[in-house]
Amino acid sequence: MRKSIFHEDWWLDALAPGRWREVTCHRGGRLAGSLRFVERCEGNVKICEMPQITRFLGPVVAPQSGKTETRIRSTHSIVAELLKQIAGHDHVEMTLDSGFGDLAPFLAAGYDVKVHPTFLLDCRSEAIEPLWAGLRDKTKNIIRRARERLTVREIDDVSTFARFYEANLEGAESYFDLALLAPAFAAASARRQCKIVAAVDAEGVAHAKVFFVWDDKYVHYFLSTRDKNVAHPGAVSLLLWSGIELAHSLGLCFDFDGGIANDARYRFMVAFGGEVANRFDVVRSTANYRVQHTIRRIPRALMRRMSARNGMAQFALW
Repeated sequence: MRKSIFHEDWWLDALAPGRWREVTCHRGGRLAGSLRFVERCEGNVKICEMPQITRFLGPVVAPQSGKTETRIRSTHSIVAELLKQIAGHDHVEMTLDSGFGDLAPFLAAGYDVKVHPTFLLDCRSEAIEPLWAGLRDKTKNIIRRARERLTVREIDDVSTFARFYEANLEGAESYFDLALLAPAFAAASARRQCKIVAAVDAEGVAHAKVFFVWDDKYVHYFLSTRDKNVAHPGAVSLLLWSGIELAHSLGLCFDFDGGIANDARYRFMVAFGGEVANRFDVVRSTANYRVQHTIRRIPRALMRRMSARNGMAQFALW
């Protein structure tokens, strides 16, 4: 089980400075496994979770020697010991890497498991042509048309990406704190493990932007945004293809990072020739957490209900 970019000290320091923790397991005097997470408290409940905009985390187990049965038993034992060390938390929530396959320790510890599929594309071929050939014909044509109007440019200033991303939310709330983009970019850029690209027209107007990060195995399709008021239909596809070209140039695979949220996303992603790989969301909650969580939700639900009623009353006045 590999150590990804999201497991690195510097990534966790950038996204959750002073708040991430680690539990470890040793066998024969050596580090056999570790589990990193962010710890926080809500009232009297203790929570174990991942940092924002971190795609997955979960246990990392050192390669085990011996026959298959021995290795499986050893891995199971190591993960079970790591989970025991966070058993005191009222709520634990994390997503496991697609390479993590032994869910038995989580199930035995009372975790609920939900599949979280993504697409992976092996870009380590000698030539780029087979990758292009693997695209759906319609997608190739969309990219060709986008190339006629747009140019792919690298963006060095993460603040321009953040402002573009926020503007394209059109007033909606971001699912993460946009202030985290700067430290994430700074940390990854210092190690030459990220790139932001924009699809720009002849007038210099950006139609879409994409943020890629990578480690020693995958280029991750990290964040994507487009201005739907001006964006060419192929702007994002063009940038996504540029990410595949990047992965090929680095001799890495490409991870679409859990892009199968709905059927439309599935149809868009599958057209790039990747194969489905499953990640798993694992969650465990105590009765105390569930009660406290429900209590905290009641005021928010009442506020939404009151807002809706006020809106209807104002509508009636018209």
